[in-house]
Amino acid sequence: MLDFETQPSNTDVQQLINAIDHTRRQHDANTLLALMTKISGHTAVIWGEDIIGFGQYHYRYKTGREGDWPILAFSSDHKSISIYVMPGFENYEKLLNKMGSVKHTNFTLTLHKLSDIHMPALQAFIQQVFDDMQKLHG
Repeated sequence: MLDFETQPSNTDVQQLINAIDHTRRQHDANTLLALMTKISGHTAVIWGEDIIGFGQYHYRYKTGREGDWPILAFSSDHKSISIYVMPGFENYEKLLNKMGSVKHTNFTLTLHKLSDIHMPALQAFIQQVFDDMQKLHG
């Protein structure tokens, strides 16, 4: 679950990935780390305990609530990988359909393993999310 009170920490990204108790999930996390670093141009930072984020933006809701959150972010555990998609999914259906076996909720794309995913579609998806976030908050 997303907690918008989460802040960047000094935890080492590679140490967090190496601590994942699942070899394939470590590999997938390293693959996403490289991909999101390349797309965003930002160095990865751990937010909270386990969210790997790239860059950050400031948000402010009509209610007055405000804070900071990564432009791109993912987390991984022994069960799945979660990619956080803050613009939501309504503009990404074509790319989602090309990706393969994925599930999503309002702001989270859930993948079981990257080997089941069409990687060019995932890369295009992450690039589009990054570009959209830059337009919205850049």
